[in-house]
Amino acid sequence: MTETLLIEHGTAATTRAIAEAAGVAEGTIFRHFRDKRELYRAVAENVFDPTRAGESMAEVVEGKADIEDKLRAVIDLLAASSQRGVLVMMAVRSALMEEPHPEGVRHPPGPPTFLIEANKALVDNLTRLVFEPHVNELRLPPRKAALVLRSLTTGAWLPGLNRTDQPLSSEDVIDVLLGGILTRGND
Repeated sequence: MTETLLIEHGTAATTRAIAEAAGVAEGTIFRHFRDKRELYRAVAENVFDPTRAGESMAEVVEGKADIEDKLRAVIDLLAASSQRGVLVMMAVRSALMEEPHPEGVRHPPGPPTFLIEANKALVDNLTRLVFEPHVNELRLPPRKAALVLRSLTTGAWLPGLNRTDQPLSSEDVIDVLLGGILTRGND
């Protein structure tokens, strides 16, 4: 519920609205979280939970033998989770920036540890679940293939990109990933 409110309203989502959506009293929120920032961080950690993401990925590739079928399923999953994750992180980042650093200077913090861990787990899962079973079909090592796939899919939802450009479809990503962008050698 809080995730949806953050996506829809950003940091304008009040703890009162969050409590109403959860069907609890506003004070209940503050029994579990010191402040709104801690609540937002918990939501972001949940969105990027590597265990949950790995289980979802394993489910979508289960029973698929063909690499293209695995890619199609994983790309659709990544596109949806990337969009949701970026929107939540934009709200969380805004809240984190409201607090001055000890030196009294406001500056962007480095990526939160949970985000670094989620990214590593994503690449590990792509490597293990999608590419390692097809190692004999690949020109790149499975981990590099996973990095390329991650970049093509999650990069489409970075803040500041021109939203009039359509993100790459799963078919676009599969075509580039498996066939490249050059016509050379395809004649």
